[in-house]
Amino acid sequence: MTAQPPHAQALDPDSARDMLASLVHRAVRTACTAPSAFPQALRVEVPVAYTEALAWLRAQRADRSVYWAGRERREQIAGVGAADVIAGPGGSLETAFSDLQRVLAPAHPNLRYYGGMAFDPSRTPSADWKPFGAYRFVLPRFQLENHGAHSYLVCNVLLRTVTDCAREPEHVLDGLDALVFPRESAAVTLPVPGQRVDLPDAPGWAASVGRVLEAIRRGALDKVVLSRRSVFSFDEPLDPLALLTRIVARTTASYAFCFQPGAGAAFLGATPERLYSRHGGHVESEAVASTRPRGATDAEDAALARDLLASDKDRREHAFVVRAIEAALNRLCRSVYAGPDISVLKLPHCQHLLCPLEGILNDGVSDAALMQALHPSPAVGGVPTNKAIAYLREHEPFDRGWYAGPVGWVGPESGEFAVAIRSGLVRGNTLSLYSGAGIVDGSTPDGEWSEIETKLSNALSALTGNDD
Repeated sequence: MTAQPPHAQALDPDSARDMLASLVHRAVRTACTAPSAFPQALRVEVPVAYTEALAWLRAQRADRSVYWAGRERREQIAGVGAADVIAGPGGSLETAFSDLQRVLAPAHPNLRYYGGMAFDPSRTPSADWKPFGAYRFVLPRFQLENHGAHSYLVCNVLLRTVTDCAREPEHVLDGLDALVFPRESAAVTLPVPGQRVDLPDAPGWAASVGRVLEAIRRGALDKVVLSRRSVFSFDEPLDPLALLTRIVARTTASYAFCFQPGAGAAFLGATPERLYSRHGGHVESEAVASTRPRGATDAEDAALARDLLASDKDRREHAFVVRAIEAALNRLCRSVYAGPDISVLKLPHCQHLLCPLEGILNDGVSDAALMQALHPSPAVGGVPTNKAIAYLREHEPFDRGWYAGPVGWVGPESGEFAVAIRSGLVRGNTLSLYSGAGIVDGSTPDGEWSEIETKLSNALSALTGNDD
């Protein structure tokens, strides 16, 4: 169920709060007198004077928050608090999505849970990743949404039992009073990064690549995506939203996200890679793999793109991803279309091979089925998938947590998830940046180390950049 004001004129923040409170009371009263079963999820929204979503989120005093921006930035969602949380320290995708759909099935199409899951949900989370669990999806209590040039203040309410009919409106009033609407964006300041530790370090990386290449030569594997964790320490706590603000300012053609399950922990990033986007029965995905840096001049940039397109090693690495996604979609769709040509996706600091794919889903295909079929792709795991994941469980020297896992949102009739690469974990005074490289026949330790440094360059420049 959703409720909107009787007009679409943008309101000042105080008027928006007053109208939202009134609409919430009316929506709850209507829901509680209707002969329908619990739980009931309500979404109430009012138009508010344009406010930049990330700046609004930075101004709030909230331990739990979410931020999500679509790849073209036409849609930005900032959320605080939680009307509901569906999470698990372990468990299956079926459990997670079954719990989500129990709430979402009768809900308004615009109501969404935001969150994600671990790269390897079967693995017990390390201490750093424990607040995130194997999966965690949040229905924010309040959202500031930007859709193009328009802003909306949104309140979500979940009525689980009849006792919530009296309790929830009071909770909403308390939360509304705490919301802050900044007059201007606060300055972006970050502490200077101190010590940096890479895991594995350069010798350890060379040994890891060597072991994978030996397994490939034996025919045990075709590809393994090895990752690296670069840990930075600071003299004071790092503000994850300030860091994300800098990253977003330096990034194009990428999803932006930040998930804060509690004080002192945040997972954030700006990723170019879509896992899937579903609208009704239509699904889109894409294969992104292989990397070159951007050139200092247009001529150098074009030459690097041509080299990437002509590289046998990089085309083979990318082809693993295309074939895997196409095969997965063929199992779930009655028709699948893959782009006829491989193109180059250009980002501020690097460029990749790209192939879009789309399909029409068979009746009854769920988000859980899509997730199981598409994650992990060979772009973040390897080939064959099961053997590559087993290899990583045994040999990778740290828990990836949510790095390279699916992050995004799910609604009653639609959903969109990105692959959480180009990402980092903030825990108090430390920042762990994660990145990976696909190891195939022809890979070299130095070349793959350099590729990871290229992928890290956007976040590194944000860490050391001047005030925005």
